[in-house]
Amino acid sequence: MEFEEIQEKMKIIRESPIKLIPDEKMAKIRKNMAEKCPITKKMDEEMRKHVAGGTEHQLTIKDPFVLTIKRSSGTRMWDMDNNEYIDWLMSSGACILGHNFPPLKEEIIKVYHDLDPNIYYNNEWEIKSIEMIKKHVPSIELMQYFQSGTEADMAAIRIARAFTEKEKIIKFAGSYHGWCGQLCVDMHVPFSGAMEAHGIPSGVYKNTIVVPLNDVKLLEESLKKWTEKRSGVAAVLVDPLGSDAGGIATKKDWLKSIRELCDKYNVLLIFDEVITGFRLGMGGAQKYFNIKPDLSVFGKLLTHGFPSSGAVGGRKDVMNNITIDVEPGGNNAFVGGTLRGNPLTAAATYWTLKLMEEHKAHKKAKESAEDLVKKLNQIFENDGRPYFAHNIESIVHFETFSPLALDLSDLNNIEIMLKRNEAVNRIATALLAQGIITKYGNRGFTCMQHTIEDNDRFIEAFENVLQMIP
Repeated sequence: MEFEEIQEKMKIIRESPIKLIPDEKMAKIRKNMAEKCPITKKMDEEMRKHVAGGTEHQLTIKDPFVLTIKRSSGTRMWDMDNNEYIDWLMSSGACILGHNFPPLKEEIIKVYHDLDPNIYYNNEWEIKSIEMIKKHVPSIELMQYFQSGTEADMAAIRIARAFTEKEKIIKFAGSYHGWCGQLCVDMHVPFSGAMEAHGIPSGVYKNTIVVPLNDVKLLEESLKKWTEKRSGVAAVLVDPLGSDAGGIATKKDWLKSIRELCDKYNVLLIFDEVITGFRLGMGGAQKYFNIKPDLSVFGKLLTHGFPSSGAVGGRKDVMNNITIDVEPGGNNAFVGGTLRGNPLTAAATYWTLKLMEEHKAHKKAKESAEDLVKKLNQIFENDGRPYFAHNIESIVHFETFSPLALDLSDLNNIEIMLKRNEAVNRIATALLAQGIITKYGNRGFTCMQHTIEDNDRFIEAFENVLQMIP
């Protein structure tokens, strides 16, 4: 679905009334879940005695309680009470082969027989895995592993600053690049500023400049303004899909404009491919959009969720400004990490990508996503709702109340946004109660094992949800 059509449909949703699943129906849903999940509910209560906030996972559905999973396979997960769920969160996109995929697990076990993760020297899997990445992502000339996508983003902006000897980093409003203090501004919600930066001194992110998505004019104004100052701009950091895996749509030539402006002002372009890397195809977003970044950041899908999972790669001249040794003077960026590039991480990378190739995982996941989107749009139309669904390859968005479709620079819209968000959260809980796991109740990721029957279960559950909404 093109940008213009998405904007037109979003406008209709913005102008439509907000109709939450009623309180009495939500109370019944929560009661039914408590009855069918007594052990799981008890585990949630126990977790709260030991883990701050009751969970360590930011994407879990917390209403009425957080599930404790004891088994997973393919598209399925089972809680402590043996209730079955079909998963469309898929580890926030990291899982494209399917949960507990036997061929991947078997290869990792073979590696583990000879090498464990605490090996502090080079291993052959580093070479094999990086060669595999370079085969599909030509912009990668040199690479280094890190522990997570967050850490990889931290490293990428440090490398950029060391190479350019400039200080400023430009990011886009609403884009999430992990919880690094320097990037904890305007996360998730555009124009939210430091709303999620508690515990971080303001000086930590003073060199982070935020620009609205799709505003090429303001981006150029920011580049011009800051490149003329001594501090300068080191890099533009961008999620190639804009924000939250395309939750806020971007214009067709947006990335091309960013690349051209980075070249014009001699600024590095960093692609955060934590979500898009290998899910938009084996060449990631850069091949999908035919845009070559200077640095690329990868995360969880790199290893199919096996820890530790993160990497930065890119131009040789830029990447050579990284060092793992203490070097007085000079401009090299120091990075560290005892377990970086360990045998299990590197082997998981190699076998994930090899198995994706062999099984045509991207193609199969995309076909499933297209089937689900077609069926969702049909039931929305049949029910006379303004809702709509669209997909970017195997990333599925289903818009119902679209809290981020508002102009959030207008503070009067904050309260409306929160009500819209509550409406979406209730949909997430109502689906969960029927054994359907989504991301935030408005998006999901397909894997190569999602079947037509799985999608039909999703549609059946969503039809039940539509009957609950006034």
